[in-house]
Amino acid sequence: MPDTQHTDVFPALVKLINRRFMQDPYDDLAKVRETEAATPIENNGMRMWVVGRYDDARALLADSSLKKDLVVKRKEILEQSLVRPERRPRLPHAIRRNMLDRDEPDHTRLRSLLAKSFTSAKVEQMKPKVERLVTDLLDAIPLGRPIDLIEEFTRPLAVTIIADLLGVPAESREDFPTWENDILTAPDIPQIEEAGAALVGFSESLLAAKKLDPGPDLISGLVEDHRNGALDDVELISMVTLMLIAGMEPGSALSNGLFTLLRHPAQLSALAGDPGLLTGCINEILRYESPFRMLTPRYSECPMKLGDTTIPANELILVSVAAANRDPRWFENPDEFDITRDARGHLGFGRGTHRCLGAQLGWLEMETALTRLLSRFSIRLAVPADEVVWRPGMFMRRLQALPVVLTELACSER
Repeated sequence: MPDTQHTDVFPALVKLINRRFMQDPYDDLAKVRETEAATPIENNGMRMWVVGRYDDARALLADSSLKKDLVVKRKEILEQSLVRPERRPRLPHAIRRNMLDRDEPDHTRLRSLLAKSFTSAKVEQMKPKVERLVTDLLDAIPLGRPIDLIEEFTRPLAVTIIADLLGVPAESREDFPTWENDILTAPDIPQIEEAGAALVGFSESLLAAKKLDPGPDLISGLVEDHRNGALDDVELISMVTLMLIAGMEPGSALSNGLFTLLRHPAQLSALAGDPGLLTGCINEILRYESPFRMLTPRYSECPMKLGDTTIPANELILVSVAAANRDPRWFENPDEFDITRDARGHLGFGRGTHRCLGAQLGWLEMETALTRLLSRFSIRLAVPADEVVWRPGMFMRRLQALPVVLTELACSER
């Protein structure tokens, strides 16, 4: 097991954050999953309990008795769970008042304001735009020499789609992806805090502009909802900040998926030869290499018993979808990447009332990008796979860069 640190009252805290875990977390997550139903770890200076068994994770994600609003229990949680104050980032209050961090009835109230932009019909209307964008980005990619596919393709794809949806001006799209990435995966606390302040300030500037000059975009719609009293000042800022962050996740999932396929050339070849495997491939990517190691914390106001472990009341609980998605009790040979398996039970989009609102749009981005990329180009890594670096952080599984070389196929489809 990883190194541990003892406390006076609680069991030893498992230390997961290390270089080995950042590059490949699955051995340590398997040990955590198989040792106890819930394991206390230290993260961001706090004690948190990791739940990694599939059945437990699936049940907790759908358990309405678990709470997400940490602000209302801030005093109790800090007094009970803060173990290293110097390791706790202090993010702006506005970041924590969106639908992701709220309980009922506020969660449903806030989610309903965004849901109308992510219906099946709305996503279907976006399909031609996504297809044109993918084609334009692929047309511009340099061929025959090493490039960073994240920089050239997957990140601009995600940035453009979410920025167009929100109404972010073209000239204002350069910095927010960096701030978003730093909030979730920066290696030091000042960098995280600076990025949080910058992203909130950016959200405030967008809102100020939309109040003066609204348009047919999501931010303008939220401004109107605010005028109508459907959300308060802080919630308005927080919802915009959330969308700027969440909108980047399809790019991370796509990058992870392409790297996984490149490490499994037989699977890549099978997919290139049979487009009918694409649906299974995307589900398997989301199972095998989810962009989330852990989902954001929950807590129970009463003690919670899982297996032989009791999690005390008001302790932070992390559902590890990365561990659950590789639970051999649910998925046979879970550490094998197999695009022909039925991976539809994966928890890559979460579950329950907090299931990813943009799942259909994210799926469309991945489906379109993989289809058009693999029908036009052969692709290979430009460096050995073990030289590709993953960014730090407990919650997210993100690549620093994806160095590849693309070569146009002789009979490519444009």
